[in-house]
Amino acid sequence: MNAVLTSEVVVVGGGIAAYATAIALAQKGVKVSLFFSVTTRPRLAVGETVPPDVTKLLKVLGSWEKFLEQRHEVSLGSCSAWGGTELGHNDFVLNPQGCGWHLDRARFETLLLDQAESCGVALFPIAKCASLEQASDGAIVLGAIIPNGTRRQVKARYIVDATGSRSVIARQMGARQILLDRLSFVYGFFDTPQAAAPSQLTLLEAQELGWWYKARLPDRRLAIAFASDASIIRDHNLSRASGWLALLRSTSHVARAIEGYQLKHIVVRVAPSFCLDRVAGPNWLAVGDAAAACDPISSQGIMNALGDGIRAAAAIIDVRDGHSDSIVPYAKYLNGRYTDYVANRNYLYGLERRWPKSPFWRQRHARSGAMSPTGERAA
Repeated sequence: MNAVLTSEVVVVGGGIAAYATAIALAQKGVKVSLFFSVTTRPRLAVGETVPPDVTKLLKVLGSWEKFLEQRHEVSLGSCSAWGGTELGHNDFVLNPQGCGWHLDRARFETLLLDQAESCGVALFPIAKCASLEQASDGAIVLGAIIPNGTRRQVKARYIVDATGSRSVIARQMGARQILLDRLSFVYGFFDTPQAAAPSQLTLLEAQELGWWYKARLPDRRLAIAFASDASIIRDHNLSRASGWLALLRSTSHVARAIEGYQLKHIVVRVAPSFCLDRVAGPNWLAVGDAAAACDPISSQGIMNALGDGIRAAAAIIDVRDGHSDSIVPYAKYLNGRYTDYVANRNYLYGLERRWPKSPFWRQRHARSGAMSPTGERAA
């Protein structure tokens, strides 16, 4: 067994929320250890787009100039066929922050991880978390298995759960996920013909069995996603390329976007939508999808991850400085963002009423409310 490491804060997770939290803490002089997961399976690139307002968050983190140097593809906005057959447009032309961006997710995460290290964050790649205990002095002791199979321990005054929708740390601390929805996604990835000029707009289209999403990937490739219920995907054979392509070709707008493109492969993933019944405690808190995961239709995931990290860092620093009640405002912030998300989700699904007998749309309309995390239970 290696010697126990010590740190003020340990952040657990291998994504944007983890890196943003670690950076924001280290910028204020906090000693941070980042235990980030490593896996042999590459992260799924799903065609993620961020709005112009990401500029403000990246500037707070000191990442804006390096982000521009990465030369991510510009996003001019989005269009959708939702509630009707005609396309509606939402562009960024008049946004004071400028354009949005089609992210190269792998490069973006590498940027943040490198910045965390340059800020003094101690990086520890791990295969999995093995144990979580509370020491007699109130500190947290985290045990993890590193890639070579040996065990490493770190002792910290505070631990941040940034493990995504698994909420690994929060659940061990006694928090419970309150599920709102559980969508299944079938992603198709297409190579771009040399002569093609893919649109810089993302595209959303509703269909009787669910909804479709199209976005650009690096190197002019395309990602097309179909969202529905697992039972519908199973019953209609949509996890196989033949069934998925047949349904795709029946769309009015997405089908046109892939003319001349070649499907390389499809992947099925689950996207739960939930909140924790409590997002923080005396020596822990959750950020990003670990705290409250949103339906991808809201396009909030990356913005939430960055914003949560910045706010979580401020709350932890206040606690360190003796303001133990500072976690309550953080919990109320998360309560507010999840409440706003649920209202926005309900509004968006409520706009689509063309298929009242469709099981998919009936279920979306029925799930019109959910419990939210409460500040009173967070401390």
